[in-house]
Amino acid sequence: MLGGAIRTAELTAPGYRHEVFSCWHPLFVGGPAYPRLKDDLDRRGLAYRNTATPTGVVMTDGATAVLSTDEDALTAELDRHADGDGAVWRREMGEFGARSKLAFGALGTELWSTAGVRLGLRALLSMRASGTLAFMESALEPATAWLQRTFRSEQARALFAPWINHNGMGPDDAGSAFMLKVIASATVQGGIPVPVGGGVTLVEALASIVRDNGGELHTGATVDRIVVRSGRAVAAVTADGTRYGARHAVLASTTPQALYLDLLRNAELPAVVRDAARRYRWGRSDMQIHAALREPLRWRDSRLDSVPLVHVTPGLDGVRKAVGEAGRDVLPARPSIAAGQPTVLDPSRAPDGAAVLWIQLLETPYRPSADAAGEIDVGDGTWTPQLTEAYADRVLAQLGEQVTNLDRAVLTRAVLSPADLERENPNLVHGDPYSGACTLDQFLLWRPIPPHPGHQTPVERLWHIGAATHPGPGLSGASGHIVATHLLRRGPLERLRGLLAAR
Repeated sequence: MLGGAIRTAELTAPGYRHEVFSCWHPLFVGGPAYPRLKDDLDRRGLAYRNTATPTGVVMTDGATAVLSTDEDALTAELDRHADGDGAVWRREMGEFGARSKLAFGALGTELWSTAGVRLGLRALLSMRASGTLAFMESALEPATAWLQRTFRSEQARALFAPWINHNGMGPDDAGSAFMLKVIASATVQGGIPVPVGGGVTLVEALASIVRDNGGELHTGATVDRIVVRSGRAVAAVTADGTRYGARHAVLASTTPQALYLDLLRNAELPAVVRDAARRYRWGRSDMQIHAALREPLRWRDSRLDSVPLVHVTPGLDGVRKAVGEAGRDVLPARPSIAAGQPTVLDPSRAPDGAAVLWIQLLETPYRPSADAAGEIDVGDGTWTPQLTEAYADRVLAQLGEQVTNLDRAVLTRAVLSPADLERENPNLVHGDPYSGACTLDQFLLWRPIPPHPGHQTPVERLWHIGAATHPGPGLSGASGHIVATHLLRRGPLERLRGLLAAR
C-alpha cells in the first residue's frame, strides 16, 4: 500500500483511527518539500493542527515539565525547577540559532555535491577557521554531556533527553547533542503538527497530485530486480515479470541491503559497495502500543491532559540505562514511554468523547535475551504473543502510575512487536523504525554507505532515497526532494539520452 511508514487504520475498534507507525509531521511541515507542495495539498483537503504546548515529561517521582513554543513561557517553566536554567537555555539556543542555517542546510542538501561544497565554504567564511572548529566540536558532543552542562534541574534534562531516541541515537552517542538541538529547535519553533483525519490524508493528497499530473501508482506487487544496461538503470521488473521502463531515472526507497544485494544482484558492482551494504547496521528496535480509549487520559498533572506527546521516564540517567539495556538485548525495566495523544489535536480520530493512545518504545531489543527486571520469561528471544503482551502490560502499568483513569479508559488495545513491524514494512528490518542506526559512522557524510554516500549510486540514473539515506529518518521528505530537484534541473540533451536508453 502507499505511504510507507505512514499508515492510518482502525486497529482496535470501529471509529478509532490509529497511526500504525509514525504519527507526527514536524519535519515535513518545516522541511523543504511542504512549502513547494502546500498549495496543491491544500486544494486536496490536507489540513494540519498544532498547539503551543507540543510536548512534556513526567518522571517516575511525578515531577513534570512542559515545553512551550512561547519562549517566555518555556523560560519560566525551566526556571521553575532551577533558577537560571531558562537563561542558559536562551543562550544555548541563541548560539545554536546563529548556526541553525548551516545545521538545517546540511540536513536538506546533498552533502557530496557542489551545493554541499558551497555550504561548507559559506560556513568557513562566516565563522572563520577557529569558529568552524568550535562548531564541529560542539556538533560531535554527546547529548548527555550537553544536558548535564546546560541544565541544573533533572526535570529540564528529562524534558529533552528522550527526544534523542526519536533521532535513532542514544544520549551518549557522538553527535547526539547536535541532533537534540535540531529537534528541540524545530519543536519550539514549529510544534508537532498532525494532519486532520490521520496521516492517510497526506498520502492520499500526494497520490492525487501524482495522478492528476499523469502519473501512475502501482501497489500490491513485489519489485524483483532493477534492470541495468550499459551501466545505466533502465527498468524495474516485478515478481510477475511486468517491466516498467525508466525514461529518466529509477528511485529506490529501500535499505542498502535490499538495493545492492537483492534488486541489483545481477548488476556489475564494485565489491566494496556490496561489502559496505552487508556491514550496514540496524539500530534499536521499536514497539508500538495502540489503545482505544473510552475517555481521554487524565494525568496527575492536569497540564499534560492537553499535551499531544508526553514522555514518561525516570530522567536522563533512566534514558541512558534503558538504551544500554536494549543495546545489550535486554528488556528495559523502565523504558522511556512516548505516550501520544493525537486526539488532543484531532478529535475526529475517535468517537465523540473518546480518544486514541499511541505509544512508541524506542529502546526495545530485536531478540531479547533477558529481562532487566527479572520478571518476564523471554524464552528464546522470539516475540511471541505472550512475550509481546507481557511487556505491554509492564509499559501500561508504568504509564498508569502517572494517569488516574488508565484502567477505566482503555477499551481495547493492539500491540506491534519489533517482529510485527518487520513483517509489516520491508524497510523496518529488525523492527528498526529508522532503517539503520544513526550513529556518526552511518550519518551525514557517511549515510548510507561510505563508498557511495548521498543519493547517487554506482549505477547511472539510479538514485537511492528514503530513511536509510541522508538526511536520515523523520518523514521530512528531504531525500526525495533533493533527488527530485536535481532531476528537474537536467538539460534537454540529458533528458533525450534517458529517453533513448529506456527503449
